[in-house]
Amino acid sequence: MKREQDKPTSGQLGPKSARSKNKLRSDSTAAKPSDRLRHEDETPSGTSGQVGPKSGGKGKADKKAAKDTRRMDKSKLRFEKTGDKMNATRAKLAKQKPQKRPGAIKTLRQAAGFEVWAKAHSKIHQAEHENVGVEAAHHAELYGERAGRAGVRFVKQRNRTRPARRAAKTERKHIKASADYRFRQMAQENPELKNSAVNRYLQKRRLRKQYQKQAKETAKAAKKTGEKAVSAIEKAGRAVVNFVKRHPTGVLIALLCLLLILILQSCMGGALTIGNGLVGAVGGTSYLAEDADIDEAELRYTEWEVDLELRAINAQTSHPGYDEYRYSLAAVGHDPYAMLAYLTAKHDDFTFAAVQAELQSIFNQQYSLTFTPSVEIRYRTETYTDPETGESTDYEVPYNWYVLTVTLTARPFDSVISPLLTTQDERDRYEIYMFLHGNRQYVGSPFDFQWLPSVSCYYGYRVHPITKVKDYHSGADIAVPTGTPIQAGGDGVVLESGNNGGYGLTVLVDYGDGISARYAHCSSLLVGAGQTVGMGDVIALSGNTGTSTGPHLHMEVIKDGRYLNPLYFVDGTIIF
Repeated sequence: MKREQDKPTSGQLGPKSARSKNKLRSDSTAAKPSDRLRHEDETPSGTSGQVGPKSGGKGKADKKAAKDTRRMDKSKLRFEKTGDKMNATRAKLAKQKPQKRPGAIKTLRQAAGFEVWAKAHSKIHQAEHENVGVEAAHHAELYGERAGRAGVRFVKQRNRTRPARRAAKTERKHIKASADYRFRQMAQENPELKNSAVNRYLQKRRLRKQYQKQAKETAKAAKKTGEKAVSAIEKAGRAVVNFVKRHPTGVLIALLCLLLILILQSCMGGALTIGNGLVGAVGGTSYLAEDADIDEAELRYTEWEVDLELRAINAQTSHPGYDEYRYSLAAVGHDPYAMLAYLTAKHDDFTFAAVQAELQSIFNQQYSLTFTPSVEIRYRTETYTDPETGESTDYEVPYNWYVLTVTLTARPFDSVISPLLTTQDERDRYEIYMFLHGNRQYVGSPFDFQWLPSVSCYYGYRVHPITKVKDYHSGADIAVPTGTPIQAGGDGVVLESGNNGGYGLTVLVDYGDGISARYAHCSSLLVGAGQTVGMGDVIALSGNTGTSTGPHLHMEVIKDGRYLNPLYFVDGTIIF
């Protein structure tokens, strides 16, 4: 019985029970977790180890409040950081200096480099018609150079606009952070805003739009202020530049009047030295002849060339009766800049009537067309049949074969005129005119790149590519891919915008002072008749509409109703 009493009851562990009791006894004296959650000024309620419902609810609310406080602090910190970054990027953008135009030395260096490049390609162009491989390689090289130039322009543009792009990015981040911070401030004042996710999203969106609107209005106001501050200066400067370009003779007269005043007020010798220097500088870089004489010289020379080419092509009509016509025809053409540079360096302010005989002599030295008849003895096989025996016999019968050989030879234009420049002064002035192309540009460039290497058909008379007859080409064709942006060449008013028959989609812009320009064969027109445009505005996209054999821009320059050569009177042939 004693052993049954000593046996531990079910569930007890003997010796461990004492330690377990001691452990429970010692734990009962420690502070319970619910007690540690209470504030110091609270007193426990209920039995030991119990937490009332009020105490638990308040602890959960405290945790949520602490979490909201942390989120509020992060939102405020993010708002302040994005604001500092936005102000820093805006300050950097404001310090960015405007892009400078190249100086005189850099301009001459670039012009010289371009002339060397253009002359090299012109030599290749003269030889490429004789070899398909050379022509394909040359075209591939031109497209490669164009792609390289476009890549360089893209990289420069990206580097140039980097501060503006960074400022816009930081502004967007600051607007987002401002909306979030403002929402949390409003949520503290109006707790019901936090009850619904839809309410939170809509409220943040409204705040973000509000800040975006404020930012746009601020930027717009700053832009208007800046434009008002410089508009007068820009307009005055642009007017002066356009006036000098369009009226070089008037500017020269004004300079001479100023020099006359200087002569009366200062030493005669010094004033005369300055006057001679200025006159020499103006006369040494600009064409001095009138527009009509410049145009007439180029037109007549191209007409002589086309007449000569048609004489060679139409040899069968002018020399009938031959059995065979053999052709050996050189390419017909000349450098229009070389012709004007020669005439101005040699004769200064020339008239076409005065230089017509000299131009005809140069033409006769440049080209030679000959018709050489010849007779060849050929044989044909005839068959004779004996009437008695019926046997057939073949025999060779000689006959005359009449041949006309048409030979057209051509010398490079510069090799003809080079010996005619007899003094060093004439040769020096000729080189300057070749570099600067006469400084008579009335209309700005239609593209943002040098378009001279892309000219596929020049101004003047030509053999029409479709009808194959003599045709007066009133502009210059610039071969560019469809969709290439076309820029306005100055401040003006659109006179015409629409489909114009053989011209296709066309824009005609009046630039004032009797000068207008037509842009034809476009794929899309971006301006309407009566609309005002500014220098560099995109007015159309190039295309292949109307009477056209391929995508290109046909550009015309019209002054006082007369067509002028775009190569002489449009910017974009050299870098300024």
